[in-house]
Amino acid sequence: MSRVTATTARPALPDGVTRVPLPIGMSNIESVNAYVLADGDRVTLVDCGVWRPDPDDDGMPALERGLNSAGYAVRDISRLMVTHAHIDHYGLAGRIMEVTGAELWMHGFTDLDCEKYRHPDTAMARRRDTYADHGVPEPERMALAEGLGRWMPYLHFVVEASRRLKGGERITVGGREWEVLHTPGHSLGHVCLASAAERVVFSGDHLLPGVTPPVTFERGFDADPLRSYLESLRRVAERDPDLVLPGHGSPFTGGRRRIEAIVRNKMRRLDSVRQMIERRPSTVTEIADALVAKAIIGFQRNLALSETLAHIAYLRWSGLVERRVRPDGVYEWYAQRSEG
Repeated sequence: MSRVTATTARPALPDGVTRVPLPIGMSNIESVNAYVLADGDRVTLVDCGVWRPDPDDDGMPALERGLNSAGYAVRDISRLMVTHAHIDHYGLAGRIMEVTGAELWMHGFTDLDCEKYRHPDTAMARRRDTYADHGVPEPERMALAEGLGRWMPYLHFVVEASRRLKGGERITVGGREWEVLHTPGHSLGHVCLASAAERVVFSGDHLLPGVTPPVTFERGFDADPLRSYLESLRRVAERDPDLVLPGHGSPFTGGRRRIEAIVRNKMRRLDSVRQMIERRPSTVTEIADALVAKAIIGFQRNLALSETLAHIAYLRWSGLVERRVRPDGVYEWYAQRSEG
């Protein structure tokens, strides 16, 4: 992730919306935002944080306190909308459904994440294979691939959506209409909720203050996630949101300006990757070390590798670069126009 200047003011939230920061404390993620949307005597909850394997604090007490501050209790949750099924946004979902009987609304593509959580060993082996193909040394790729395993204890249990979203749905909560926007890039099943009337968007990890969200490449998911992300940003920009309610950090204003800043950052990085490959054929590991790793210092190295893979996929499907196998079996990338 690269640091980008964002609006620092903390604007007032819309009537009937309460932000509840929930502690995480994993992988440099301090907290995640859940949002309580009042709907008469019921509540729609947007995102829910993690479950904790601690009999004294399973993650529910912090959520209960947040709901109490809005005048509700956990039992009042009738619908949980998860912006994307990464465990920091989804881990407590099964427990909430167990306690409340609430419906779980997620995009249909989150089924892929659920399958990964059901078979984490297979998912981690797939990631090890990816890292091996791109030149990550064996001890390091073993450690990087085990990141999913470190998150699994924070998932209560795997639960699929009771309503699978496609994007384009319109729902009414507390008299306010929200449009579901499918916004892949950070996650294939990512959605945002937008209110055109009030120019408000719940952005999950699609738009964040202060950092550019990582675009994740994973085999078996999106073949060109950076292109998907840029198209998703344009889709949100068309709604011209003023107030952005992100999955991490404080709400901020100026959604279109934030989108423009993120696009500039991604395109600069894309150009840097292209120029490096044009200078000489390079592996993903070499590119990540030279261009990305320093920009995300303090975060996991696998973000640098995943970001690089996403940028290379964009260049590949644009016909600008291609890969070949070196004698040691590692993929290297070369510029199409320079080597014909």
